[in-house]
Amino acid sequence: MKINYIHNKYLKYNKGKAVISAHIEALHAAPPVADLYTDKLVENIVEKIGCAGIISTVSRKYADLNRSPSVENIEAIIEYRETIKDILEYLTILDISSGQIVKPYLHLSIHGMKDAHYGPFAIEIGTLNGKSCSKEMKLWFERSITNGLKEYLPEVNVIFDRKFIGDRSIAYHRLGDGQEYEGYKDLFQTFQMEISFTLRKKYSEELVHLISKIITDFQEEFIIN
Repeated sequence: MKINYIHNKYLKYNKGKAVISAHIEALHAAPPVADLYTDKLVENIVEKIGCAGIISTVSRKYADLNRSPSVENIEAIIEYRETIKDILEYLTILDISSGQIVKPYLHLSIHGMKDAHYGPFAIEIGTLNGKSCSKEMKLWFERSITNGLKEYLPEVNVIFDRKFIGDRSIAYHRLGDGQEYEGYKDLFQTFQMEISFTLRKKYSEELVHLISKIITDFQEEFIIN
């Protein structure tokens, strides 16, 4: 089934089926300087489980959505933040009066790293040293991805917060940016996933199963139960 996307100036997105309290994104999907295969990975997961998805359509060289607001990217950042808000409203989990969400929400940001960093079979999870998620959720995520890797990619090494801890902007959705953007507070949980080139190129099907399992595990444990 073909997934229809809403196309804006800097990104395209699908709001999902208004069931799964999560979105997955590829913010460096557009060339030049693209994280290759991250767009297709997001598209395939959105199609498989019906969660929301955001994919950049403009290169990070011109407007980087994965950074703090600046003169160069402010228009793109506003569009990106409004997209997240639109998804939260579609899920009916955003309390308009407080600006906070009323249910746990999982935000997975997919990026690509070179094999040279940790070898061809590696994923690094960045949480800005725990600032983009709760301590309890970080422990849960570590268990979830470890169990998923045993099932789908047992040879893969997973690392937390070492080289690619995440730009400081990944915590803004939770904590705010100290300016106009207040974030969505404690229930918003962001994880950056840096995936090696070999995995993205040759193991896309296994990655789709792995990440889909993490999202559905989150849904079953924190939303349904």
